[in-house]
Amino acid sequence: MRLDWILSPIAQYAFLALALVGCLVLFASVKREIAIVHRSFVESRESAAASATTLAASVAALRRETETADASCLTGQKLNLTRRAQALRMQRRGESPATIAAALRLPRNEIDLLLRIQELTDARELPPATDCSRPIQPA
Repeated sequence: MRLDWILSPIAQYAFLALALVGCLVLFASVKREIAIVHRSFVESRESAAASATTLAASVAALRRETETADASCLTGQKLNLTRRAQALRMQRRGESPATIAAALRLPRNEIDLLLRIQELTDARELPPATDCSRPIQPA
């Protein structure tokens, strides 16, 4: 086997040229991969910025809905006051608490509580009863 060609300067320069071309190819492929990763990073950053903008808009919309919901809670209390008045009217007409609860679609214990509280407040508002059997004596 003849290995004299390895010692020739042309073979050494050819080998060196091939090694440099290989390094150049590796350098170019690394640069291409870096460019791809950079492009992906820029796209994800833009996507994150768009998501943050969308999130900020959603938060602002939720704040407006919360403010609207707070205002509508007051309307819900008016409805409860209306049902309370209806329950008291039905009780004055002589209807039973079970009938009142069924008509207003409220729990029976809530109607019982409402009527009991109304009885207690009515008892406090009435002046004490006077004994009408005794004649009033002038002072």
